[in-house]
Amino acid sequence: MTKRGILRAGLWGLAIVVLLVGVAGAFALSLHHKFSPDPPSNDFPRPANALEAQQQDIEQFSRLLAMDRSFSPAARAEANRQIAELKSEHAPLDRGRFHVALLRITALADNGHTNLYYGEGGSQNYTPLRVVLFADGLYVLRAKSAYGDLLGARVESIEGRPTRDVISALEQLHGGTEGWRRAQAAIYVQSPEILYGDAIGLRSDQTHWTFRLPSGSEVTRTLPGEISGENEPHADMTRWLSPQKMKGEASNWVALFSNDADLPLSLRDFNSAFRRAWIDDGCTLFIQLKAIADADKQHIGDFLRGTTDEMRAHRPCNIILDMRFNTGGDYTKAARFASHLPDFVPPSGRIYVLTSPQTFSAAITTIAFVKQAAGSRAIILGEPVGDRLTFYGEGNAGCLPHEDLCLHFTTGKHDYAHRCDDWDRCYWLNWIFAVQVKSLAPDETIKMTFADYTARRDPVFERAVALTTSSSHRIRP
Repeated sequence: MTKRGILRAGLWGLAIVVLLVGVAGAFALSLHHKFSPDPPSNDFPRPANALEAQQQDIEQFSRLLAMDRSFSPAARAEANRQIAELKSEHAPLDRGRFHVALLRITALADNGHTNLYYGEGGSQNYTPLRVVLFADGLYVLRAKSAYGDLLGARVESIEGRPTRDVISALEQLHGGTEGWRRAQAAIYVQSPEILYGDAIGLRSDQTHWTFRLPSGSEVTRTLPGEISGENEPHADMTRWLSPQKMKGEASNWVALFSNDADLPLSLRDFNSAFRRAWIDDGCTLFIQLKAIADADKQHIGDFLRGTTDEMRAHRPCNIILDMRFNTGGDYTKAARFASHLPDFVPPSGRIYVLTSPQTFSAAITTIAFVKQAAGSRAIILGEPVGDRLTFYGEGNAGCLPHEDLCLHFTTGKHDYAHRCDDWDRCYWLNWIFAVQVKSLAPDETIKMTFADYTARRDPVFERAVALTTSSSHRIRP
């Protein structure tokens, strides 16, 4: 080729690269503009009084809610009706009742990703306890040292009402599947302010709970509502299955168990977002992901590459993928890994995927990639995931001008059960990372009881291990 030809080819190559970069940039910009629009501005004049301030909050809330695309027409009409009712109030609602009123309206979307939360400048109050909802009831697994005698106690009633009735009432404050709403209710129940705002409690600064102690005796205690500082432990409900201290957690918090040494492998080292370990005499690889994103100083990309390299060097007979404590992140970070995971086990091998109601968002997408690639070789154990196969995600968030509350509104439709071809609603990135499955329902539904936990057992993990030890599934590739 002549120098002129080489130069011409080089210029054409450069032009193609520039064109591709331009197309990619335009796509990314359009994607962001379409599915992460800016929230409406808080362009309100200075309020004359508390009622006017709350009216401005309600107006901004209605603007933010209008950005959310997950509402059905009937739900939208009911939300607008309730907003109009709030606007007609002649006196401002107190903080707890106002918060709950907005939670109820937000929940009408019946979409797990559409949610109301406190911004950086605010926080709801909490009792000095942290509880977990097991299959057989609500139990105390963490407490401030002054309330350490309540560790291991079952919560029998709250404000004189059976605990199950209170949880059922609080489930109405969030949208989504039953399991996801129940998981959120187990967080709401810890706030006297929420209990008061939902007409369960009489005061926003304290609540009365009745406990069945491990000794069998029954006690009723008044629990204060405390504004939690940054050293107070905050997390999803299942985090309290681990006695391991959270980063920065104050020393006056104590757990039911002194350490996690006697707990099953699956419940140890909860502060590590990504873990892997060989079990079953080195035949089965246990992989646990608690996020689909970088967490603290752990990088998910590095972990997945390391796991892939290890599986290439030492191919597993089976894989146990634990996604029970994973509420999501960015599914594009795990899509390739999940789609190729079945390549590393033999035809007789299985991938046992462990799920729970807290398996949410990008964690669900990741499991769908595994299921799509593995088919019947992917066995799902545990409880149903925390969302439906069709939901709305993406979006953005905006905060109210006066109350420290923010709304995450959703704009992009995800449908993992059917083709989603509506360019106006369907999230465009799903056309590149395509996934479609019939169901992610558990092949075996398995729940954990408090008795399991105190016996240092994890029945979901145990079942997966038992299945991997069957001789037909232990043939190395």
